[in-house]
Amino acid sequence: MKMKSPLKITALLLFFALASHAQITRDETVFITKGIPEGEKPPKEKPFFGQFSISIPLRANPYREDNIAYVDDDQNGVNDYEEDKYSALDYILPDGLAVNAGYGVHLKKWLGVSANTGVEYSGTNKLVIAPVFGSVLFTPQLWEETNICLQYGYGYAFALGRGDLGGTYQKYRIGAIKDNEVSLYVEANLYAFPLHEYDRVGTICIGLAFFDFL
Repeated sequence: MKMKSPLKITALLLFFALASHAQITRDETVFITKGIPEGEKPPKEKPFFGQFSISIPLRANPYREDNIAYVDDDQNGVNDYEEDKYSALDYILPDGLAVNAGYGVHLKKWLGVSANTGVEYSGTNKLVIAPVFGSVLFTPQLWEETNICLQYGYGYAFALGRGDLGGTYQKYRIGAIKDNEVSLYVEANLYAFPLHEYDRVGTICIGLAFFDFL
């Protein structure tokens, strides 16, 4: 009897030790992470990008002089209510709508080349124009998350509903782009075909462009 007691105590201790170890093992959390194998390069960014822009052509307000009651000491035109100054809309007015889209290739998101098309409406000239053009995009860094956006486009523009009226097309755009995603810009579009008494026509626009660098 005296020999069996130590054996029972030893067996009980082993039982509790194994049970405690199993409980600790169950409570442990194992995180498995997948890394890049040694010697294997990380996947490269795709060198493609897309862009979509919408802009509003502007024209001088032809009725501004008719609304001026007098000019104050600072040479500002004052309206009939005298106390109110003129806003920007008293000098320029919206004159249509232009939508463009393109797809191309880029180098590290600061230099790109793309093919583009769109539809542009000019109210003053009563023109609906469909340009097809290539463009070069240059976006040097200005601040930490803001870049300058410079773009030049060249191609051909078709005047819809005007028979065979068409000619070369040029686009000049300058603006600022935030996080390589959204750009606020000013642009000039030139259409090298005659209209009325003009040898060529053009528009000046303000707009927003949206970029998707893949």
